Amino acid sequence: MADHNRRTPRRGRARKRAIRAQAARAGVAYSVAARQLEAVGLRSGETIASYGRTIYPGRQRLIDERARRTFEQRRDDTRRAALLPDGRARHLVERFPPAYGLYHGEGRQELLSMLYVTVAAHAPELVPPVGELAWIAEMGEETAVDMECARLDREVRELLEREELDEQPFAGVRQILDALLMVANDGHAPGTRVRLTSPDQERTGVIVGAVWGPPGPPVAYRLRAEDSATVLTAGPGELVVLAGQ
Repeated sequence: MADHNRRTPRRGRARKRAIRAQAARAGVAYSVAARQLEAVGLRSGETIASYGRTIYPGRQRLIDERARRTFEQRRDDTRRAALLPDGRARHLVERFPPAYGLYHGEGRQELLSMLYVTVAAHAPELVPPVGELAWIAEMGEETAVDMECARLDREVRELLEREELDEQPFAGVRQILDALLMVANDGHAPGTRVRLTSPDQERTGVIVGAVWGPPGPPVAYRLRAEDSATVLTAGPGELVVLAGQ
């Protein structure tokens, strides 16, 4: 009897720790996190796709390489990112290299440059002032440039959506821009492994694209199911981001 009494509080403490961890990851109240855990059967390290941000899924080596850059290297990268259109196009292609059959396609850099030129011609008000971008670039923080270019980048992504072309390099460039837009809007980049919520809690897949609506995070994700070649579309609340990404 004494052993049973000792085990029960430990299970209770473990559940409370899981709820607190989910609340911290998702940025929600403890009571909301508790309901989330119960509703979708969240396991350790998982989170509902409605919350959080995954920019470089499964790319630990790339993350480590980027972390080892000197300030001078980071500043050079950031200066390139601030040079529209060609410098930014080159920066994004190098920052999000091909992986897992995603982000690829010959001519990605040229296509990105052309898209920036097209949007700048039709909506010049979206292009940040050159001097302001140059000043921001000297900080060596590319995410600061991302935030400044967020409206422009989003319009470029919207232009690609209107084209509705799945051939490369169009699909690869869409995936690059999807990953980039997660910086300013939160969400989960192509390559993120997920599973569906009930009734298919064991069915997993890989995000291959985002569906964007009004300003803010994606309103849905396109994912390739791991048990077939089928591409599904699901809302963020219908997906759970797997642990370890």
